[in-house]
Formats: sequence, structure tokens, C-alpha cells
Amino acid sequence: MTDSADTMAGAMGYADAAPVTPAYRKLVVASSLGSVIEHYDFFVYAFTAPIVFDRFFFPKMDSVASMLAVYATFAIGFVARPLGGMVFGHYGDRLGRKAMLTITFLLMGIASFLIGCLPSYESIGVAAPVALVVLRFIQGFAFGGEYMNAVSLTLENAPSARRGFFASFINASGPIGVILASGFIALLGYLASPEDFARWVWRVPFVLSFVLVILGTYIRFQVDESTLFKAVQASAAKPRTPLLDVIRSWKKEVAFGCLANMAHSTFQYMSTVFVLGYAVKTLGMPGSGVTFGTMLANVLEMCMVPLIAGYSDRFGRRPFLVAGILLAAAWYPIYFQLVATKDLTLLIVGLVVSIGIIHALMFAPEAAFTAELFPTKVRVSGSSLGKQLGIILGGGIAPLVGAALMGQGGSFLPVILYFEAIALCALIGVIMAPESSKRAL
Repeated sequence: MTDSADTMAGAMGYADAAPVTPAYRKLVVASSLGSVIEHYDFFVYAFTAPIVFDRFFFPKMDSVASMLAVYATFAIGFVARPLGGMVFGHYGDRLGRKAMLTITFLLMGIASFLIGCLPSYESIGVAAPVALVVLRFIQGFAFGGEYMNAVSLTLENAPSARRGFFASFINASGPIGVILASGFIALLGYLASPEDFARWVWRVPFVLSFVLVILGTYIRFQVDESTLFKAVQASAAKPRTPLLDVIRSWKKEVAFGCLANMAHSTFQYMSTVFVLGYAVKTLGMPGSGVTFGTMLANVLEMCMVPLIAGYSDRFGRRPFLVAGILLAAAWYPIYFQLVATKDLTLLIVGLVVSIGIIHALMFAPEAAFTAELFPTKVRVSGSSLGKQLGIILGGGIAPLVGAALMGQGGSFLPVILYFEAIALCALIGVIMAPESSKRAL
């Protein structure tokens, strides 16, 4: 976070474009860096598992069953996310956003490090996949609690007319983590033979998480708590049971957040994780090439997200969400036709359009859209519940559902229809949701 953010904001014509303070810059950097590292941890697993883990942890199954088992362990991390969102969202509203960010970060990094140390099925039998499932659950539990605490901390300290722009730095930093993960794995895949990669090289990016944990924990200790949260704590409005308050009084807002996140996460994970596994395992395409394409797509998305989010401060969150959902629904049949050609260049073009442009339209305003649905006293609890339910019902099960729908037949049509149904539901939800970009927090 540098002075360039102020320059961009001024160029966009914000009414409230006053320079931000050094302390706020530090806060945005700390929140964003944590998101970078946690996305790195999460996507190292996402990009490694479809290539290696079927043989390493599930060697006794046939090819389809082992791939389904791999995607099931991927989904476990998402199953844990709503639970993490509820627990850390509740305590984020009760005790503060900053403390929860530090705890979730440590949990995520330690779990990733331990995954890199796991023995194989051949070494310790069924204990290996069981340990993998437990560590994936911890990863998801921590990740579920981290995101909306980081968004709320950033949003609640931002200038009122630039909330979407600054909150989007959390989302824009996610692609940086994906870039690091995909680029590192592509490099290792290029340098190492397939045999060495499957035997031990895949462990390297997991084990390096330990270094990132130390760095991120230090940085997050340096930031201040949300000013709006401290104001609520000092008032009579301090909630005793924020999660129960959300369940009683904010169910509709939870549903709106859930539907928006279902659409963008299904599109993202089906376009990347599912396609990575299918392209490598079924079509025989080089894994390093596909992950390189994913890296390029995320470079573009990293640049697009703050730009789109900045304009959402002027024109509203809903227009960009609606445009992204409609484009995603129209693009999906075309994208899978590109995948079916087995042409690596066309697949990379498809990834760049899918993630760098279309997903960015949905992802850029999502952080502010979801958080702004709720008042400060229950913001983390409500937004975490809506987001994480959407993630598990969308992206979390998307690769597993995609593999099951295709089965042995190899037709993309059921996968496309599955996404179109989700897109339709999300479109209705977003249109019904209130426009909150000008609402006072």
C-alpha cells in the first residue's frame, strides 16, 4: 500500500479522496499480506493435490475413485470454513478483529507446514489420509475465520467514499498468493522430474509456509484495532451473542452474501482446480503449463480488482456483480470448448479471460458488498457466515461435483448446467440485495 493508491483514487474522481495516514497504510498492508500468505497456503494444496495426492495418499483406489478422494479432501477445507467463520466471526465482534487475524494466521500456516511433513500411505497406511483430512480441516477452519475479520478491519477504518477500493486490497492480495503458489509449483515442476516431484519435491512449498508464518505474525502484531469496533465496545450496543443475533435478525442478508459468493467461487474453482485436474490427468497436458496459465490469469486479476472496486464506490456494487455473473454464464460453454481442444495456448487464454476479467468483475466488489450488508456490531459474524456458506456450497464442492458429473462419460454439459443454475440463483439474490455503497457504516 503506497501513495499510488491515493493517486489512483484521485484519478477516479472520488469525492472523499483525502490522503490516508501512514498507520492506515500499515493496516492495509498487514491485512493484505495475511491474505497473500493464506491464499498461498490454500492454493499450494489446490494445485498439488490433483497432480500428486491420488498416488501418495490414495494408491489403493482406481483412477476415478482416487481423484474423487483428492477432491473430497479439498472440499473438507471448505466444509470447515463456515465453522471457522462462525467461531472467529463471533469472537471478532466480541473481542476484536486484530486478535482473530493473528490466531487464524498461525493455525493456517502450521497446518500447511505439517501437510508438507506427512508420510505416505505406503509408510503409515490409513493414518496418512486421516492426518491429511484433519490438517485440511484446520486449514479451512482458520481460512474461514480470517477473511471477513481482515475485510472488516480495513473497511471500518477506510474513508467513507473509498470503502470498496480499500476493502478490495484484501481480495486483490488473494491472487498474489495464487501467483506465488502457481508460479512456485510451475517452477518446481519444470526443474524436477515427474518422479522426483511426486516423491518429495511437492513438499517444498508446504514446508516453506513456516517462514511465511513468522513474517506475517510479526506484521499483524503492528496494526491497530478498528475504530468503529472500539466505538461499539465503548457503547451500550456491545453485543453479547453476535452470531445468535445474526441468525435471529439478519437471515436475509446472510442469504444475499451466500448467493454472491456461491457464484464467484464456483466459477473460480471450477475454472482452475477442476480444470487443472482434468487437463493433466485426462487430457495429458503438462501440469506446469496449466499452473503457469493460472499464474498469468491471477496477475491480471490482481490489477483489475482494485480498479473495478474503485468504480464500484462511484456506481455501486450491484452493477459489477450482475455483469460478472451474466458474463460468467455466457462464457462457460465457450471456456470448456477451449479446454476440450487440448491446446495449451487456448487453455491459457481461457484461464486469463475467466479469472483475470470475468471473475474479477464479481470478486472486486464482493468484499465491500458482503461486509456492508451488516452493522458494525455483528459485521464479522454476519458477513463471515454468509461468505463461508457461499464458498462451501459453491467453490468448496465445485471440483468434486464437476468430477462426479463428468464421471467416465467425459461430457462437460452437466458441469455447465450446474454452474448456470448457480448463476441464476445468484443473479436473483444480487438484484434483490440493497445497494450499500453509499450507506453509512
